[in-house]
Amino acid sequence: MGMRFRDCTARLGLAAVLAMLATSAVLAQQPSTHFAVLDRIPGPDGGWDYATIDAAARRLYLGRDAGVLTMDLETRNITAVAVPGEGVHGATLVGDTGLVVSTNGDSNTVTVFEGATNKVVGTVKVGKNPDASVYDPTTRLVAVMNHSGGTVSLVDPAKLKVVRTIVVGGELEAGAAGLHGELFVNVASRHQVAVLSLSAGKVQRRMNLQGCEDPSGIAYDAGDDLVASVCANGVTKILRAKDGHELASLKTGFGSDGLIYDQSRKLLFVPAAKEGTLSVIALSANKPPVLVETAKTAPGARLGALDTRTGRLYLPMAKLGPPIPPDPWPSVVPNTFAILVVGPQ
Repeated sequence: MGMRFRDCTARLGLAAVLAMLATSAVLAQQPSTHFAVLDRIPGPDGGWDYATIDAAARRLYLGRDAGVLTMDLETRNITAVAVPGEGVHGATLVGDTGLVVSTNGDSNTVTVFEGATNKVVGTVKVGKNPDASVYDPTTRLVAVMNHSGGTVSLVDPAKLKVVRTIVVGGELEAGAAGLHGELFVNVASRHQVAVLSLSAGKVQRRMNLQGCEDPSGIAYDAGDDLVASVCANGVTKILRAKDGHELASLKTGFGSDGLIYDQSRKLLFVPAAKEGTLSVIALSANKPPVLVETAKTAPGARLGALDTRTGRLYLPMAKLGPPIPPDPWPSVVPNTFAILVVGPQ
């Protein structure tokens, strides 16, 4: 038999019980749908990095060593190298212009191309080891995080030039565009989020991530002004964007490299490659962030992208082997690469 409420109050204290009740109330208000792998789409062998989905064009982009892979979401036809590149990390949609910007980590450049035709418009020289990138609708610029250079290059895709370079310092990972030209960038080597003003071209402030090792994936909740960062030590931190106050530190698994946020459903998804799981977190400005579900995916699935039209997630994965020198990263076992389709059942 369980403890009576009065006995529980005496042991835990009234504050603890109220906290338990508040969490239970939040969980009760969450949707009862459960996420699961709905399909597995095999693809060509090779490593990969960031995925992006153009929901209107029904197209997925994926950064790979030789260039940008594309997949038609309806026919599921895959083009292994739709746009050539040199160590491509990812592709970013440039608002409603039809242009796409891909980052070439090996040549310190970005490629600007037309999404509908994959025709290359031009290349732009940026900083050292460009990694993630993000489009800022306020300035209409693409912010490129130069991983080893510790700088952010602000690229004007229409003019094919860098209009500003912001010195941040440290090793930079992913960034998320905020409101009014703000940019939130994970500084992995310093365990912090740098908050940049793109119009002023400077770092406004820094938010420390206590107990977080090597933050990589980041997401911004515009509706509630929250920032989420995933850490290499298996936790995801949720902060208030305005002051960096930590609202939650949730265990979400190891081997995560990207966060996926569904603004319409207020759900944050955290793929964990080691455990082969997908943590689902409900975000709200008025209630504590809550881990509402841990779905099974597959080992190797560390990031992905959201199709906002269907609410489905697309998670690249493969079976991984030991590193093959001089590459320090795990190798990909042949004939195991696939894109998992994950959605509510």
